[in-house]
Amino acid sequence: MKITKIEEQKKNIKRCNIYIDGEYHSSIDKEILEELNFCEGMELNPDEFSQKLMIIQYKSALRAALYMLTQSSKTENEIKKKLLEKHYTKEAIEQVLEYLRGIHYINDESYTECFIKSAKDTTGTSRRTLYYKLIGKGVDSEIIQQKLEEAEIDDYASALKAAEKKAAGITGDKMKKASKLINFLYRKGFGMEVCRRVIEALDLEEAEE
Repeated sequence: MKITKIEEQKKNIKRCNIYIDGEYHSSIDKEILEELNFCEGMELNPDEFSQKLMIIQYKSALRAALYMLTQSSKTENEIKKKLLEKHYTKEAIEQVLEYLRGIHYINDESYTECFIKSAKDTTGTSRRTLYYKLIGKGVDSEIIQQKLEEAEIDDYASALKAAEKKAAGITGDKMKKASKLINFLYRKGFGMEVCRRVIEALDLEEAEE
C-alpha cells in the first residue's frame, strides 16, 4: 500500500487528509504526520500501517483530551464520551484514560470533592441535586455518596436559607405561600420532610395579592 496524496484540510489547516492507493483513507494532525514521517510516495505494508494508525489514534485522542482539560476539569466519563463522539477507537480512548489517570490529570474522587465543595454553599443546594448532577457526569454512585457524607451538607439549613429568600417575593395567605414554598424546595431536590420542617420554622405572614 502506498501513500499517494497528503493534502491540507481547507477548514482546518492543522490537519491533513491522507490518500492510500488513490483513495481517501483518513485525516491526521500535522504534528503527528511529521512525527511519523509520513510523505507522499511512501510504501507501507499492511501490518506497519496498522501500527502507525494505532499511534495516530492514540496521540490524536490524547491531544484532544488534554485540550478539553485545559478548558475545565472533567470526569473520566466526560472525557470518554467526548472522544467517542469524535470517533476515536475504544482502544485508543482506554490508552488515553489510563495515561491521564497515571499522571493524575483525571481523578473522579478529587473531581467530586471539588465539585461538592464549590457548590454546597450555594443557596438552595441539596444533597439530592448534587448527587444527580454528578451521576449525570458519570461518577460512580459510591464515590458520590462517600464525598457527600464527608462534606457534611446540611439540607435543612440550605433549604431554610433558600425559602427565607424566596418567601419575600411570594404573596397570598399562609396556606398559599406554604404551598408555593414547598413546591419550590421540592423542585430543588429537598425531601418532603425537610420541606415541612422549613415551613414550620418560617413565620409566614399574611400578604395581599
